[in-house]
Amino acid sequence: MSTAFNPSAAEVSELPASPDTAEPHTAGDRRPLLELAVGYGFLFLALWSEGDFRWAWAVGLALWIFGVTVYHRPSLQQLGLAGTGFLGSLWIVGVAVVAGGGMLFGAHLAGTLHPYVPRRTLSAAASGYLIWTFQQQFMLQSFFFVRLERLLSSRKAVWAAAGLFALAHVPNPVLVPATLAAGLAFCELFRRHRNLYTLAIAQAILGMCLAAAVPEALHHHMRVGIGYVSWIPR
Repeated sequence: MSTAFNPSAAEVSELPASPDTAEPHTAGDRRPLLELAVGYGFLFLALWSEGDFRWAWAVGLALWIFGVTVYHRPSLQQLGLAGTGFLGSLWIVGVAVVAGGGMLFGAHLAGTLHPYVPRRTLSAAASGYLIWTFQQQFMLQSFFFVRLERLLSSRKAVWAAAGLFALAHVPNPVLVPATLAAGLAFCELFRRHRNLYTLAIAQAILGMCLAAAVPEALHHHMRVGIGYVSWIPR
């Protein structure tokens, strides 16, 4: 919510063709673990750096994910980009709308409802945030989850990926539990439907509603890492 492969022809068995047929890697193949460690290392450094260093680590993360993905030459289906399962998973967006509406209504009753983006139009904020949630879902599902799925089995990977997702939101006391719960749901839904589009839309809805419902003094404008620590109220 804040600030994610299928092999070449000769390596087609390296990543799962479907969420229900994934099997753990053999003990001798540590490539997925290495790819995960390097990727999460870049992410950690980007979240806990400022200025030019932050951008340098963020670019490194993007290049690493892009390079490793291209190297393995995954199918769009394995990445969740094929559109398969979109209609079948569209109900997720409906659930997000209802849950988001419930958060806003509860915040209205509690007196905590406030504009999250006072200096931008709602459409501009929503469009930008949707792009960001799509990037997050790609990192979470198409990069981290599919590798964990091969290392740990499909169901265990749901918990491991959700844990990494929540850990990336430390020390935000609102987003850590929220992303753990949402991460479990998102990863399980990706395991079943293999579709990033509905997940990104759902995350954008929930994230913006959460930001407007919970006081900024608690979530620090939805920042994480060093950004949460150094946040200054406007």
